[in-house]
Amino acid sequence: MTRVSRQRRRGVSLIEVMVAVVVLAVAVLGVLNYQYHATRRTILAKDELTATRTARLLLEDWKSHGGDAHYDPTLLEMGILPTGVADRYLVRVNDLPMYATLRWRDVEEDTDAGVTLREIRVLLQWRRDRSVGTMKATDPDFAMTTYVRRDQSGG
Repeated sequence: MTRVSRQRRRGVSLIEVMVAVVVLAVAVLGVLNYQYHATRRTILAKDELTATRTARLLLEDWKSHGGDAHYDPTLLEMGILPTGVADRYLVRVNDLPMYATLRWRDVEEDTDAGVTLREIRVLLQWRRDRSVGTMKATDPDFAMTTYVRRDQSGG
């Protein structure tokens, strides 16, 4: 055999194998990185959906009580616990512990008609690691606000 035909029959060189391994590793790392971030975003989206539904539930119940300044969500009997801080409660839904802060303020008062427009607001905060503890500035939160018309005789 000639020298040229022997070189063609040799197979792949070590450098060619190493290049193929590097290309394959980069592709696999890209796919794994995408999958990791997609999973994290899915978890965050589920947490935000849970917070939205919880805020809506609390606001609708509070609104059904006329936006009472002394509204107590623990009466819902859904495992909502007071935290010892005024108007702040611990809510656990779908294994996600959230802190709910309830706020209200009278926006407009019509003394002639005896009607007050009250803004009621629920702020839900939770830790990214889904644990109970002190909130950080980077932890997610969700706020929902609505209004209720109150007769002045309603308190």
